[in-house]
Amino acid sequence: MGQSTSCLAQALVTVDMNATRSPQRFLTAIRWVSLRKTLLLINLNMKKEYRIAKGWEIFIWICLPLLMILFGWLGIMPYTEEKINLTLALILTPIALGLEVLMILGLIDTRKNKLIIEKEKIINIGIFKTKKLNINDVKGFKVDKNYLYFFSENKKDKKVKVSTYVGRFGELLAWSEQQFNNLDLDEFVSGEKEILENKEFGRTQEEREDRLAKAKKTTKAINTISWIVGLSTWFYPHFYQVQIILCGILPIIGLIIYKTSKGLIRLDEKPNSPYPNIHSTLIIPSFTLLIRALVDFTVFDYSNLWGLILTMVAVFGILILKDSNVQYDLKKGLTYLTISGILIISSAYAYGLIITTNAAFDESEPIEYDAKILNKRISSGKSTTYYLELEKWGPQNKIDEVPVTKDIYNSKEIGDKAVVYFNNGLYKIPYYLVIQ
Repeated sequence: MGQSTSCLAQALVTVDMNATRSPQRFLTAIRWVSLRKTLLLINLNMKKEYRIAKGWEIFIWICLPLLMILFGWLGIMPYTEEKINLTLALILTPIALGLEVLMILGLIDTRKNKLIIEKEKIINIGIFKTKKLNINDVKGFKVDKNYLYFFSENKKDKKVKVSTYVGRFGELLAWSEQQFNNLDLDEFVSGEKEILENKEFGRTQEEREDRLAKAKKTTKAINTISWIVGLSTWFYPHFYQVQIILCGILPIIGLIIYKTSKGLIRLDEKPNSPYPNIHSTLIIPSFTLLIRALVDFTVFDYSNLWGLILTMVAVFGILILKDSNVQYDLKKGLTYLTISGILIISSAYAYGLIITTNAAFDESEPIEYDAKILNKRISSGKSTTYYLELEKWGPQNKIDEVPVTKDIYNSKEIGDKAVVYFNNGLYKIPYYLVIQ
């Protein structure tokens, strides 16, 4: 083996030197690539080990201990007050302990976890157990952003996976492609063949190919527009009414495209599926509307809201479920999970659209109230929210905490008066907001 490797290495050097002198550089490059690939395969026939890349290992050993300190502080925080907050302690202590255990397991896994490639076996050594697959039994592999998976022909054998963050991952992936079937590619090719043989999508294969290409362009365009509108509405809501209308219209346009595609366009995004989808068109505008509704307005009375939400969700549900038996396998549990997710998105869309349009297009005169500020606080996380705690005012017969803008929060102190606008709402769903 050593002599073969040495000979090939010498051949590579010779070819590389000749490539600079010979006019036939194209053929020389091909020979060089071929020899390089052969050398790679010979090297990988020997025992190889793959561990987490050194850079990632250093990063993990820096970050996880810092997170352990943070979670430890969260665990003891309820006990640092003069009077122990029992409710907070019962919530935070178990969560903190669980996260500490996960961090410790993460550090152990970083040190111990490795993949070993032998001549006849693939071996994964983890924290709690070791998995082995005979190379001759491997059906194929799949790869995503985080893991490379090896699947066995024997259904009783569990899949073996390795992180994409291991050192020399490119080498491991190249070996996998040489040795086994790419199941991701097989699934995509199989799905595309299914489309091109389906006469619902056209009389000839050329028509079906053309229709698939147009469907991909259409979904790409509307999904891109949905991202642009959604992000602008969230981060730059200065054209509020127009942006709310666009967020409301885009999912409807998406559903029309979906219903008229005869099954070519799907609602959800699945790995390795050649079917175009409107996944982003449903999710991004819907949750943008929900977030804007929760952040921008405080609903005073929900009585007139629930009927409207149920009606909208029912309409969406009928549109979606009417042909679900055609596009989805109802015998699979994952299908019901997908449909449940779509109904959740519909609920977010309905709530967000109703609350935002109820306020944005409300032309009734607001009733003004003054309310004393009892307390103020800032909630920090993925975003920062500012709250004022107000005494009873007008129809509000209890002390209440309301979100306000940063400018209003900074301009007010405890004991000051806040001006509250109480509005009836376009759909008679009363809401209020602090304006100064």
